Amino acid sequence: MHPNRLLLLFVALCALAIHGRAAADVKRALSHVDFDGWRSISGQVLSRDGRFLTYAYMPQEGDGEVIVRELAGTQEWRAPVGALPPVLMTGSEADPERPPPRRSVNVTLTSDSRFAVANTFPARADTLQALRAGKSGAELPPEGLVIVELATGRAVPIAGVKSLQVPARGGSWLAYLKTEGELVLRELNSAAERSFPGVTEYSFSRDGRTLLFATASATAAENGVFAVTPGDQAPPLVLASGPGRYRKITWNRTQTEAAFLTDRDEAPAPMPRMAVYHWRRGSGAAGRVLPADAPGLPGGWIVSGDAAPAFTYDGNRLLVSTRPALNAPDPRFAALLEEEKIRADLWRWNDDFIPPLQKVQAEKERQRAYVGTLDLASGRFVQLADPTLALLTFNNDGSKAFGLDDRPYRRRIDYDGIYHDLYFVDATSGSRKLLAREVGEKAGVRWSHDNRWLAWYADRQWFVADSRDGSVHPVSQALPFPVHNERHDMPEMPGAYGSAGWSRDGQSLLIYDRFDLWQVFPDGRPARNLTGGFGRLNQIELRLNNLAGNEPEHEIRGIDLDRALTFRGEHQDTRDTGFFRFSSADSAPQRLLWAAKDHRFVGRALEADTLMLTASRFDEFPDILVTDTNFESPRKVTGGGAQLAPFLWGSASLVRYRGPDGQPLSGMLCKPANFDPTRKYPMIVYIYERLSANLHRFFLPAPLAVIEPSFYTSNGYVVLMPDIAYTTGKPGASAYQCVMAAVDAVVAQGFVDENALGLEGHSWGGYETCYILTQTGRFRAAEAGAIVGNMTSASGAIGESSGRSRQFKYEKNQSRIGATLQEAPHLYVENSPVFFAHRVTTPLLILHNDHDDIVPWPQAVEFFLALRRAGKEAYLFNYNDELHSLRRRADQKDFARRMHQFFDHFLKGVPQPAWMSDGIPYLDREEEKLRFRDPP
Repeated sequence: MHPNRLLLLFVALCALAIHGRAAADVKRALSHVDFDGWRSISGQVLSRDGRFLTYAYMPQEGDGEVIVRELAGTQEWRAPVGALPPVLMTGSEADPERPPPRRSVNVTLTSDSRFAVANTFPARADTLQALRAGKSGAELPPEGLVIVELATGRAVPIAGVKSLQVPARGGSWLAYLKTEGELVLRELNSAAERSFPGVTEYSFSRDGRTLLFATASATAAENGVFAVTPGDQAPPLVLASGPGRYRKITWNRTQTEAAFLTDRDEAPAPMPRMAVYHWRRGSGAAGRVLPADAPGLPGGWIVSGDAAPAFTYDGNRLLVSTRPALNAPDPRFAALLEEEKIRADLWRWNDDFIPPLQKVQAEKERQRAYVGTLDLASGRFVQLADPTLALLTFNNDGSKAFGLDDRPYRRRIDYDGIYHDLYFVDATSGSRKLLAREVGEKAGVRWSHDNRWLAWYADRQWFVADSRDGSVHPVSQALPFPVHNERHDMPEMPGAYGSAGWSRDGQSLLIYDRFDLWQVFPDGRPARNLTGGFGRLNQIELRLNNLAGNEPEHEIRGIDLDRALTFRGEHQDTRDTGFFRFSSADSAPQRLLWAAKDHRFVGRALEADTLMLTASRFDEFPDILVTDTNFESPRKVTGGGAQLAPFLWGSASLVRYRGPDGQPLSGMLCKPANFDPTRKYPMIVYIYERLSANLHRFFLPAPLAVIEPSFYTSNGYVVLMPDIAYTTGKPGASAYQCVMAAVDAVVAQGFVDENALGLEGHSWGGYETCYILTQTGRFRAAEAGAIVGNMTSASGAIGESSGRSRQFKYEKNQSRIGATLQEAPHLYVENSPVFFAHRVTTPLLILHNDHDDIVPWPQAVEFFLALRRAGKEAYLFNYNDELHSLRRRADQKDFARRMHQFFDHFLKGVPQPAWMSDGIPYLDREEEKLRFRDPP
């Protein structure tokens, strides 16, 4: 070939290569179709020897996998684990106003570091196919488990599994319960299995040498509680058998003894009562230690079958729950026709709780039990709790308990907080001694590990009581700095900065001020600042991190002050974080790790010097890092951050401004990718309370009821998330003044288009948004979710999920009015957007659902109708049967797209979508959702 042709060819190939690299480097904006596939890391665990890391890597919607990574090498194994099930449309047990956590994939490693075992869910496609075929319940594809051999990556899936247990120190053994009630004991090296039918519950000892299980069988000899020794083919040891129910197996801390409940002694009776049985490992049959009619049980009371007995920490006592026997249901009610049944509630002025709250509490009240102690040596049972003192928490040896009595304050729950009187209870005699009255729900009551002292927080101070004589000692009054949250601005008692717990010897309590950790002494010795004032001097919040590998049988009780202490630090201005080690209060700390990121300690290997950390920023995914206890050379070992590579991504920084009283405030300012300070960008302000602490948080792209900052910055928006400081009685004005000061500070920098400002918030942020729109026309568009439009009516409403009156929210809590409606009606009116709806000039999109379980749905209706009557542009989306926050994935995706279109129209000049210009007639609402979901 001619040399010139060769040269031309070479140039052309180079050009193609350069073009290919440039094309590969081109990034695009996030779109709504990207949400489903975005993955998160969860369930991370290190093998005992620190050689392997396992974790679940799950998309928001679709099939995920468990990943096993060899840390010292390059081997990585992946096993499919199906798709996560949707979030339940219920409240969580801990807090009915919050959704329950989404079920997840949990990974367990065997103690010999040879196998990983994880629960699995059906593949997404299989579940959808079954649902479309009309199947439900047991007809749907089953859940299961997968076993991964760490050395080879060989994965063994097993379908139809309800639960699994791997003994903490038991080598390569696995027990799992199949959906039909068959318990399988599997030796993982050989895959040899042994099965036991009809099992209702089971429990593996931590050393893997004993597997206990209870059965339900029509054959008396096969019905009971049994023990097997893994590797021994002998028939199961019978702990107890015969007709009846067997349940609630529990071990003591050292796993040398077990207890369970059974009604075998009264099985033929119409309503047999439970008794408590006890078994010593290595012995024969279990023995009855608390009969159904035991002395000490109050007359007419029974052992509760709904609460498991529990051993005290030292194992010498059993805590047994009892309750009054329930009367048999009235047969006349069951015989009534539906039209004959009368359903009505009586609201009585002097009842403890209003009927909606009673309804929410009903199931718990049906199962309400009251604890007593059984001395295993003497067999003596003492009933300690009862309806007058229902909640008890015991010290380590079970000799004493503290009790909480809320009865004097129950009616205050409507308009105030939750309060209790605090008592000492002697477990031997049952005697009670009042320690403190009107202790709030932020008390944080805790025992010392030597069984002597009790600590709690009240009235902005910490107190301790001596269990020997009941004497009460304030322990924080002499400290030079407050131990309560100084920035708490609700008209209720602020909570404490917290406690790190008791010292190992039980002679001192460790409590925080805003920055540092203090050691305070019940005996009156002077307090010690364990961090030497380093935190306050440098404006770094220091919080103790326990890096030890604790196991239940060998757990470290209390803080060992003879050893160096490791703290996570967070700068209160820059939000930079890291770790410090303090060898003594008198020496300078060792800075182990520090950066402009959000660092978190997330676990360790139990038998190796290997720790796991995460480090995130707005533009950095929280991948897992491994390091040692000196935090040297953290090494990234997961690849979640690779998901960012194809996309335009923003950045985050702080903006400074001043509140209405001149106090310095910060806002989180998120700028678009490839930010150009000479351009003019549209800006959306997202508001709630104080949000600047999120500076180094990574926001996972997801369809939400609020704007998702990483998505909007990827699509060319500036996002501002300001801090708001409040004045009691002026929540609306406080929000308005702080937000506008933050907006002014950003606009002054010159890169924001003042004609393209948006405002957005949900719940309390939704209220603030609506109020601000009545005070200014500066925003071109706004979205508000789950709003309060009228405080006069909202304060008298009921929270559907909690059953609680909302008066407390306004008088003492988030709404910050600080007075009753009767005392200050003008404050309720002045802070209610509905009374000023005629002033609004900003187009408003509202999201409020008809089953909102926190903020009553009529609040949105009131405000929307006021806007509608005044001829203001407003749109209200109500996703039928949805709750305070959207739970159904289809609803989340639908609204996220509509909110994006809404802001794009007003802030970027994009043409109106059809739902805005044409509306959605009721008769067309189903098909419109399909057209919207699947545009041509």
